[in-house]
Amino acid sequence: MFRPLPLFIGLRYTAAKRKNNFISFISFVSIGGIALGVMTMIVVLSVMNGFQKEVAERSIAMAFHNQILNDRTGHIAEWEALIPIAKAEDNVIGGAPFIEGQGLINASGLMLPVQVYGVDPQYEAEVSPIANTITIQDDNGQLTEGTFDILSTQPFGVMISQDMANRLGVRIGDYISLITSDINVTVAGATPRMKRLKVVALFRAGVYEYDISNIFVNLKDAGILYRLPKESVTGVRLKLAEPMKARETAFYLQTKLQDRAQMQLQHQGMNEGNNVEESYAVYTWVNQFAALFKMIEIEKISMFLIMSMIVAVAVFNVVSMLVMVVTEKRSEIAILRTLGLPPRKIMAIFMVQGTFIGFFGAVIGIILGLLIAFNVADIVHWIEHLVGKTLFEPSIYPISEIPSIVLFSDVATIAGIAFLLASLATLYPAWKASRTQPAEALRYE
Repeated sequence: MFRPLPLFIGLRYTAAKRKNNFISFISFVSIGGIALGVMTMIVVLSVMNGFQKEVAERSIAMAFHNQILNDRTGHIAEWEALIPIAKAEDNVIGGAPFIEGQGLINASGLMLPVQVYGVDPQYEAEVSPIANTITIQDDNGQLTEGTFDILSTQPFGVMISQDMANRLGVRIGDYISLITSDINVTVAGATPRMKRLKVVALFRAGVYEYDISNIFVNLKDAGILYRLPKESVTGVRLKLAEPMKARETAFYLQTKLQDRAQMQLQHQGMNEGNNVEESYAVYTWVNQFAALFKMIEIEKISMFLIMSMIVAVAVFNVVSMLVMVVTEKRSEIAILRTLGLPPRKIMAIFMVQGTFIGFFGAVIGIILGLLIAFNVADIVHWIEHLVGKTLFEPSIYPISEIPSIVLFSDVATIAGIAFLLASLATLYPAWKASRTQPAEALRYE
């Protein structure tokens, strides 16, 4: 079978037994270093992908999918008309009004900052991720499953999480104080608004940050607390069948709302500058967590660059090894030059040798990296069993095992970079070999 001469000689040099065993040792170290770097990069990026997916799923589960707000006034009066418009989109499976505000809750001398949500029990079950986790107290004092309807049975009743109740030392039937961000101005001066709320229900979302920072009251009570115009709400939350299509759905709804605004303009003869409807904006869960996902992406890139240093260090070994090979093969290079082999083919011989080392190291690294990445959870469990200690305590960490997702694009990029760096490392030694002068090299042979 025909093989180009530089390829044939380069592969022979790679497989040949060395006079200097140290060169062989450096060759193995180079292959091992590249393999280690590739393996580490695949495992780290796969785990980062897994964490990114885990964060996205938890974010989607706890956050709104889409949200309609009025950027001009900060509140919506005709929210009941917007829900049917939103549900006309196939991806929208639920809609509910809400009032949002900030405040501090006080109980047992402990104060916590909270996000206060006013919800309508009639609609909230369609969109809420905690609808099936509500606990209430029946007439016999026993805890049982409940619904958002409990917020309609008690004026200024509040639903808090089980974690928050434990931290505040309260239970169903107790009272907590809510201090809102609004100010009461009296002859005695300005004082924050305060309201006593009765705990009527508990919930457990399962995400500590969500549980410890959100409370729910009836929509009408929230309107009074935050002094919104009568029958107005902060916005409308939407639940989607496919949350990953939130942007497409938001674009569709934005278009529908703009069309509705234009029809109202024509019908009422209003000037565009006086129209409130056109200021409606549709936001997605991506907008809410944009900073978080940007941070994760930056961390992923940073880890990629740091792990690339392992491959770069291994590549320096390739340079050292090839320089020593060129020195060892000076007489053979001189003979090849004497036989008429041009410098560019001499250069190609040593580029083949270094490139093969990079290729072989990358292949080993890919195999090992994929084996570990696909089985990282089992490996962690084995280590936990071996040391007799749980590495990721569920009560502390929001995950019970390390997630891992292998992307072909990541593997291809990592392998390509390793191969490219190894190829670039061959340029100087190969160029040095091509500059060998036959007469000078053979003078003392």
